[in-house]
Parts: sequence; C-alpha cells; structure tokens
Amino acid sequence: MKSCSAMESTSCIKFSLMSLIWIIVLMNEIHGYKACLETERTALLEIKSFFISVSDIGYDDEILPSWVGEDDGMPSDCCDDWEGVKCNATTRRVMQLSLNYTERLNYYDGTSASLMNMSLFHPFEELQSLDLSGNGFAGIYENRAYDSFGSLKQLKMLNLGFNYFNDNILPYLNTLTSLTTLILNWNSIEGSRTKQGLANLRYLQVLDLSWNADMTSGSLTRLGRLLR
Repeated sequence: MKSCSAMESTSCIKFSLMSLIWIIVLMNEIHGYKACLETERTALLEIKSFFISVSDIGYDDEILPSWVGEDDGMPSDCCDDWEGVKCNATTRRVMQLSLNYTERLNYYDGTSASLMNMSLFHPFEELQSLDLSGNGFAGIYENRAYDSFGSLKQLKMLNLGFNYFNDNILPYLNTLTSLTTLILNWNSIEGSRTKQGLANLRYLQVLDLSWNADMTSGSLTRLGRLLR
C-alpha cells in the first residue's frame, strides 16, 4: 500500500479514522450488537436509587431488581433486559417507562407522602410514555427552576393515577405541551381550576379525572374531555 507523504499525513489520518468508524459500524451490524445509551442507563439507575430512597427500609431488593449496573457484576442491556423499559429500535433511546407501583411502603398515608423528582426524567429526549401511577406521591419537584419547556418535549402519555396529587400540580403539567393523554384518576384534584390550569395542552385528547375525592360530577362535565 502506498504510504502517505508528509503533506498528505493529515488527509491520511482522517481517512484512517473514517475507515475505522465504518468498520466498527459494520461489525456492530453483522453481530447485531445494540445497547441503550450509557447516559440513559446511568439516568435509569438514578431513578432506581430515588425509588429506594423514598421507600421503607427492607425493600431494596424488591425495587426494579432487573435494573443492575456493572458494580452488581451482572451487566445487561437496559433496553432489552430491564423491566418497564422500552426503547426505540433504531436509536436505542428510551421511549417508554412503566414505573407504576414501584415505591414500597408499609402504609400509604397522604399526609406524609413523598414528592416525585421530575428532574430524573430530563435525560430521556425521546420519552413518549411515562407511568408513575400507584406510588403514593403527593407532589413533584425539580432540582432546578421549572424549565420543562426544554425537557420531555416528546412526552405524549403521562399516567399519575392512584397518587395524592392536588391542584398544585397543574402549573407543571401545563408545561408538558406535547401530551395527548393525561391520567389523573384517584387523586385529590378539585376540578374548579383544572380546565384553565391545563390550557396549554392543545393536543390533549384524553383527560382522566375520575374518582378524585374533591371533584364534583358537575366539574367533570364542564371539562368536556374525560375518560371514565
């Protein structure tokens, strides 16, 4: 093979790097190797740690047991092997997270319920469906000021049913402008301000507010968008 001259060295290096990249891509295709993104894998493990932190002592091994890191000595692909995780087949980015009934408590009490840290979901740029039902959350918070217009931009379905949320959650929900389905059944939503509080959700097709203890049937009727 003809060697590169001094003047051609830069071009040769670029050509060699490009050739190496194409070889790696080709080998991955041949062997069918695909895995979730490392940044999202790390973010998922942070979500697991969060649920362990808000759960009662003694449940660590029962919370998302298939979500394991390298330190556990059982490396696995979070897209294919982790419960409740569904990824885009092409990009291998997380598209769906089912975290219903993940928090473990000996007794669910709305007066002492925990808050959900929504900042944990910011790394998932292609997340379209998020199920947080049945965890007994009473509210949400983020580690920084509300900037949700720049996160969860593709979220279409959000299930927050069977928690203790009240109308204070509406300002945050109103920033999730791509939502088409919002499930809020079995919470403490009053309903009098719900329609105005979700005015930015222009694409919303399904709004489930059934079985909210403080909501009257008249409020439900006026909302006009309800899945029962």
